[in-house]
Amino acid sequence: MGDEIERKFLPAKLPEGLKKCEHEEILQGYLVTSDTASVRVRSKGVNYFLTFKSGKGRKRQELEPELLRDQFDELWPGTEGKRVVKSRHYVPEAPHTVEVNVYHGKLEGLILFEVEFSSDGDSEKFVPPSWFSREVTDDPRFLDMNLAEHGIERIVGLPKFPYELEDGLPRLIQAVEERLPCQEKVVVNVAGGTSSGKTTAIAAKLKEHFGRDAILISMDDYYRGNTYINMQRAHGKEINWDMPAALNLELLAEHLQMLKMGKPVQKPIYDFKTGDPCGSEDVQPAKVIIAEGLFALNERVVSEADVRVYVDISIHGMLLRRLLRDIHRTSLKPGEILKYFATTVLPMHEQYVNSTKIQADLVISNEFRPEIEAQRAGMYEVQVKVRAYPHSEDLRKLGAESLGCVLQTDRYFRPQDRVTDESIRIRRESGRLILGYKGPKIDSDMRKRPKFEFEIDDETERYVRSMYDMTKTISKKRTLYQLDGAVFSVDDASRLENGAMKHLGSFVEVRSTDGGEEKIYAVLEKLGLDKMEKITKSYVEL
Repeated sequence: MGDEIERKFLPAKLPEGLKKCEHEEILQGYLVTSDTASVRVRSKGVNYFLTFKSGKGRKRQELEPELLRDQFDELWPGTEGKRVVKSRHYVPEAPHTVEVNVYHGKLEGLILFEVEFSSDGDSEKFVPPSWFSREVTDDPRFLDMNLAEHGIERIVGLPKFPYELEDGLPRLIQAVEERLPCQEKVVVNVAGGTSSGKTTAIAAKLKEHFGRDAILISMDDYYRGNTYINMQRAHGKEINWDMPAALNLELLAEHLQMLKMGKPVQKPIYDFKTGDPCGSEDVQPAKVIIAEGLFALNERVVSEADVRVYVDISIHGMLLRRLLRDIHRTSLKPGEILKYFATTVLPMHEQYVNSTKIQADLVISNEFRPEIEAQRAGMYEVQVKVRAYPHSEDLRKLGAESLGCVLQTDRYFRPQDRVTDESIRIRRESGRLILGYKGPKIDSDMRKRPKFEFEIDDETERYVRSMYDMTKTISKKRTLYQLDGAVFSVDDASRLENGAMKHLGSFVEVRSTDGGEEKIYAVLEKLGLDKMEKITKSYVEL
């Protein structure tokens, strides 16, 4: 027998590009199991094996002779009740390969990462990447032989892996349809963070599928309102809108009970303009009762649900959707929206919303899609640069008007939990802090991206730093000019690298916010710059 050295982990998230990685389907069943040994048969595609394993922990002994198909078929019936079905994806993580095992059947929803090593020393030196979670190598519950026999029911607190929206919604519909023949009424509770899409992407689509046989109840109507919150604050009890205490969850639970028993209810109506309840309306029961809101899996209402759903989204996704939404629907300035998110929404989410994910039967990911959603910003930046350093007197003779010179320090950030081609920047200029967001590049001869930016204060900058990882620092001496109605700059740019500033060069950068590519080319031509030498990379990319 040879040594197998392996470590096993739970996932924090799926690695990028998983669907493009090599994968295979595995079917295995156990003939003999004990505390320290097992005998199994396995099929991997058109190959068949008989495997003997012994030992515990990272290092085990293994012998795996190949079988003929007839031999596998003869042994397979002896594995009844002790089988595992999984898809295995092979993800490069130099110098190793991560085996991403996605389980099916009675183990549906379980995903484990495995990494094999050539030696004990290699195993000890391995540093799990950020998309790994807790190590379970020494936990016998996660051995395939025990999973095959006992399932995952005994594993308390096991993270549920999220389905992508296109897979998760059909699974949710199927879960409800499977219950309807056995129950007169099915209650579906849909929870999730702010701007996760629990209302529009899940609850509304579920209601649309079942039509007249479904009713949709928004938990927003159960907010107690400004009057109640101010009264509680006057008595020394601090309540905000992102706490369960701001809602009458007891009344919601009572209404769900009544609807499930076939009785109508008088649902409150919440007035978003006044911030207080403004009456009630009669709601008749239906076969499918959908309740959606931040706290739909809160302990005071979750017991009323037959199907429990959590809609997952990253912190970055919540923030971007909240900014793009509230800029248009509230009187708050963008900086105020960001600060409220960081100081109130996010900590309340972690304490009262995300903590209820474990209650879900189904977790559905509805991540922010920057290639589509960033364009809701409504503004585009189109720019191009050329390596050059024209003299100010030459520019004056061409009719360019100087608008002044500034020093800019740009710090770039990325989300802590995902890889993205978005750009998040905090610019310090003349004592001001400006946060800029740019979406993914749009196909163009120039560098074209959706964008928005707004001023923030030092406190808000600290919040951004806590939510994002800083990646690059760019310093520029920028002189601005105006020529024929277009603004361009002459930049002397450097990048912080290994603790020292590395000079990138001098550039003329011409930009437009109205998509005017012809205007940009006209400025380059008047400045005597060859558009064929244009650079569409950002200073960070340079």
